[in-house]
Amino acid sequence: MLFQWGMGRQKKQINDRVKQEGPDHSGEAADVPQEPMSAELAVNLDIIRQTTGQSSDVVIRRFSLGQERQINAAIVFVDGLVDEKHVYEFLLTPLLEASFPLSLTEKESFPWIEQKLAAVGGVKHVVDWEHLFLELFSGKTSIVLDGVPSAVSASTKGGQYRAIEEPQTQIAGRGPREGFTESLRANTAMIRRRIKNPNLWLETMQIGTVTQTDVAIMYIKGIANDEVIEEVRARLRRIDTDSVLESGYIEQLIEDQTFTTFPTIYHTERPDVVAANLLEGRIAILIQGTPFILIVPALFIQFFQAVEDYYARFDIATALRFLRVLIFFLSLVAPSIYIAAMTFHQEMIPTPLVIAIAAQREAVPFPAFVEALIMEVTFEILREAG
Repeated sequence: MLFQWGMGRQKKQINDRVKQEGPDHSGEAADVPQEPMSAELAVNLDIIRQTTGQSSDVVIRRFSLGQERQINAAIVFVDGLVDEKHVYEFLLTPLLEASFPLSLTEKESFPWIEQKLAAVGGVKHVVDWEHLFLELFSGKTSIVLDGVPSAVSASTKGGQYRAIEEPQTQIAGRGPREGFTESLRANTAMIRRRIKNPNLWLETMQIGTVTQTDVAIMYIKGIANDEVIEEVRARLRRIDTDSVLESGYIEQLIEDQTFTTFPTIYHTERPDVVAANLLEGRIAILIQGTPFILIVPALFIQFFQAVEDYYARFDIATALRFLRVLIFFLSLVAPSIYIAAMTFHQEMIPTPLVIAIAAQREAVPFPAFVEALIMEVTFEILREAG
């Protein structure tokens, strides 16, 4: 849908259309306007309503700013993404009780609000529609004034998140019992509690033209390789997709080999594992909305490492890791050795054992190859069913 913004006739056209047609649910998406914001409050609020399809969770609260000299204003936020108590107590109440100097013009109001009134963090000046909607749907509250073609965004993030719980996929007998959640900021905080160092750097970007998902990379400056960090940045910036809903999206888009049975990127939902890998020079990729954190670059031996290995003696942990590698290769070659010995090289097996195996397989109507194949498929079915 194409919008034409203006100060007079355009405003009347928008208001008449809203009254006559109501919300636009025709199936045609309303694009985010590319034009600058209007200086009229009513026009800006109409644009917000039209672009969001008059969604009921987009709350617009109009009020008059100041007591001696009143200025029409409004706050806009998305219900469920903000802490409403934070909005009304620390943002709206100071604005309603404020007494503006009589010499203060509308254009000078925003700097005054940023310095004097906004008792919240993350105050930002917004001048275009794209950034305003990005701030709104990131859990922030926007303040729009009449006579000013811009807005002020203040951090009021809130809403319901899953509490920190023990991870279900990586249960450890020894170690912390907390796991990552779906909140990006809660995840970064759990890592910073373990690494209290200013060289632990965090870079955030948005990926997904539709979802605008927050994606962050975390590394320790001075330990991680700068070339690897730049490669991770470049691969993330090259991603061109509509949506990123889970870390699996990112994993498939940045890995080197896609047609392989071996994993090429390590993922975990334990903060202690991420902290240990960061100290080893690796890079963590955190995605909003998922508790699984990606760690790059990944080594083959890294997938044989258990959570308890960080807390056990080095000799015991090393012995257990070698045992896991041995069991891994045995699980790969044991069915092949069984088929080869039973089908082509019976002389390799001791005679009593051959007689015992032959007696047991006498009632089996399949050859050794089919028997081993059925066994492998049955194991996979039981594992997936569990």
